[in-house]
Amino acid sequence: MIHSSGRVFGLDLLRAAAIMMVVCAHGFVVLYPHFGEALGIFGHGGFYGVELFFVLSGFLIGQILIRQGPDLGHAGNVAFFYVRRWFRTLPLFFLFLIINVLLERFFRAHPVGLGEALSHGFFLRNLTGFHMSFFPESWSLAIEEWFYLLFPAALWLGLKIAKRFDAVFLSAAVTFFAFSTVARMFAAPDPAATWSEELRMVVIYRFDGLMIGMIGAWLSIRFPLAWRRSAFFAALAGLLLLLAMYATLWKIENGHLAFGDDSYFARTFRFTFVSLGFALLLPWASAWKLAGENFGSTAVRRIALWSYGLYLVHLPVFLLVTRAGFGADTPTSLGKSLASFALQIGGAILLSALLYRFFEAPCTRLREKAAPAVATLFSRS
Repeated sequence: MIHSSGRVFGLDLLRAAAIMMVVCAHGFVVLYPHFGEALGIFGHGGFYGVELFFVLSGFLIGQILIRQGPDLGHAGNVAFFYVRRWFRTLPLFFLFLIINVLLERFFRAHPVGLGEALSHGFFLRNLTGFHMSFFPESWSLAIEEWFYLLFPAALWLGLKIAKRFDAVFLSAAVTFFAFSTVARMFAAPDPAATWSEELRMVVIYRFDGLMIGMIGAWLSIRFPLAWRRSAFFAALAGLLLLLAMYATLWKIENGHLAFGDDSYFARTFRFTFVSLGFALLLPWASAWKLAGENFGSTAVRRIALWSYGLYLVHLPVFLLVTRAGFGADTPTSLGKSLASFALQIGGAILLSALLYRFFEAPCTRLREKAAPAVATLFSRS
């Protein structure tokens, strides 16, 4: 049985739900020929899963930064944060960058050039526009990595000007939120700026969801009693808002369910309302702690723990399963499609577990030595 190590079960549940929404949305492709619209209703599950990840990241990173408080005015403490975060995220990312270069070469006849690979490695392919040429799932990682880099730097700079941490933190969060929201509003009228790609997957347009999570973190720490008391009604409001926003993703066309119109609302404020809906679940989720573990809670915690690796590994696994003759490229029986789906999902989960044990966890442990050393170096400089 897994040890929770102080992890909050409700937040683990949200993280596990987020990654399974993404993985299943991609995996359901092999089942669409047999179940059609019955599964089509989940077609935007991947969108919701990534949006939930953004809010959770903002909330969890926000709590870390708030607890450091005014100490972030010292370069050594900012460097300490950077090293700990990058040891958690970058090793696995670079491993899969290499894997995806190889997959492009051997399975898609696309030899990736050095410049192309480096621009992916420095998260530049979707910084101001969407130019992903391979490794498509890395678009969301780029948004998070730029957030990890820029927001603590903004706090460090702000604390050089003002000493009131809360004022600096909230000013930075509101500024990042407003920048992305206004940028989307200006970009939305462009016919080429589709909500599902150009606006959803470009770094400068997507800080608002992370900032909503950050503001939630601030509220949870500064007003803990009100945060706990609001849990039920906030969660109810969040669920209703999420259902309403999910309904806007669809329309009925010729008696069939179809993706909704690419409206101005879809390109701008729907992102904000979806993020707000997930943020309203946080008081409930952050209060849900278990007295004891069981099989179900252990499964949830493991999926949450392996979620980063699962996000990176699932599309390569799906590709390999497809190329092995089980995928959606050729007509298959229902039994073969179900077997393919099980093989895809099960294989991805198994590999993510192995990656966590033999790669992620060792890399993460290295930060316990590296982060203090780098912080000391910056403190002396």
